[in-house]
Formats: sequence, C-alpha cells, structure tokens
Amino acid sequence: MPITNYPFPVVLGISQPMLWIRVTNPATKLAIIALAIVDTGADDCVFPAKSALELGHNLKAVARKPIKTASGTAYAYPHTSRVDILEMRANGMPGNKVLYTIADMPIDFVQGCDAFLLGVGNFLSKFVLTIDYPRQVLSIRKPRKK
Repeated sequence: MPITNYPFPVVLGISQPMLWIRVTNPATKLAIIALAIVDTGADDCVFPAKSALELGHNLKAVARKPIKTASGTAYAYPHTSRVDILEMRANGMPGNKVLYTIADMPIDFVQGCDAFLLGVGNFLSKFVLTIDYPRQVLSIRKPRKK
C-alpha cells in the first residue's frame, strides 16, 4: 500500500522528511519506536549504537567496519533487524498500523551517532520516493512491476 502525503514531523522546531519506524531484533523480539530521517545522502541505514543494545544486539559479536560520515570516519557494527514503517497520527505521534515491513534489513549501528538514518542502499532503493518540500509531505511506494 503506498504511503501518500506523510507529513514531515517537526522536531526541535525543524520540519524534515522523517518516518516513524519500529525496529525489532528478530532473535530477541525486543523492539523500539523512533523517528527516522529519510536521508538520500546516506549509503545505508545508520542507527545509534545505544539502540542496538536496547534491542539486545551484541555489538562486539560482529566485526566492526569503518564508514564515512559527515564528521569523519566512524565504526559501524552491522546487525540484521526488522523495520516496520508506522502510520503517523494527526497529533504527530506514531500509530499502531504498519504501512510497510522490511523483514531482514541490515543496519549499521554506530557509536557516537544520535540519529536514525534511512539510507539508499538497503532502504530507499526498495521504493519510489517523492519529497514535496513546499507542502512538507513525502510519499513512498513499491515500484511498479514491469
């Protein structure tokens, strides 16, 4: 089902393209809900390392990999998680309705990162994305089959 005219949330007085997501560790079934930035400049999905711990992922169980960030080089600990895109209620808070699910999404959990970034490689490349800045809304849908 396409997501049409999903309003930009306002965080700290700034309106930007973001989605409410629920991230679940498939092994522990632990989940968190967060606002994630739709980041067309990010290669992959990058989430804060502290969220991996909340989900029960063991950061040290995987080899760390260097990644380039706006602040320089950081180290990521990749783990697979389930990501559900949630509806946004009229009050700007997440609803219970799941709009899309990506069951086995690789996520780079990064120490020193404070934001949830939905990047191109393992998230945005699965969708057709339209961002309407004047109206402050975004729309995403699965590509049409040929």
